[in-house]
Amino acid sequence: MERYSISQTAERFGIEPHTLRFYEKEGILHPERTKNGIRVYTEDDIGQLEMVLCLKSTGMPLKDIKRYFDLVSQGDETLEERLRIFEDHRAHVLEGIEELKKHLEKINHKIGYLKSLEGK
Repeated sequence: MERYSISQTAERFGIEPHTLRFYEKEGILHPERTKNGIRVYTEDDIGQLEMVLCLKSTGMPLKDIKRYFDLVSQGDETLEERLRIFEDHRAHVLEGIEELKKHLEKINHKIGYLKSLEGK
């Protein structure tokens, strides 16, 4: 099983080590520790971090991310609630996509307008 240091993990995701320590302090990540107390990230931790960063970048509040991972740690009896969290978040993401499409349409219109002026 592959293991990664905090700096290797941070570099892999383009984040700072303090971000990983913050997620640990918040109870979202739980890296292993060596005898000397050095954090070691496993493939499972890497997968969990990928999900954290995905949810964060799509606008899920940190408290909801923590809630999701707390539910994961409780086992299969929380599957229904975890599914609800993801379905609600998907709806939020889809709303954001629709809004971005509207903004993109306006931007494209402005580009077309400016190009038409440029050719005169």
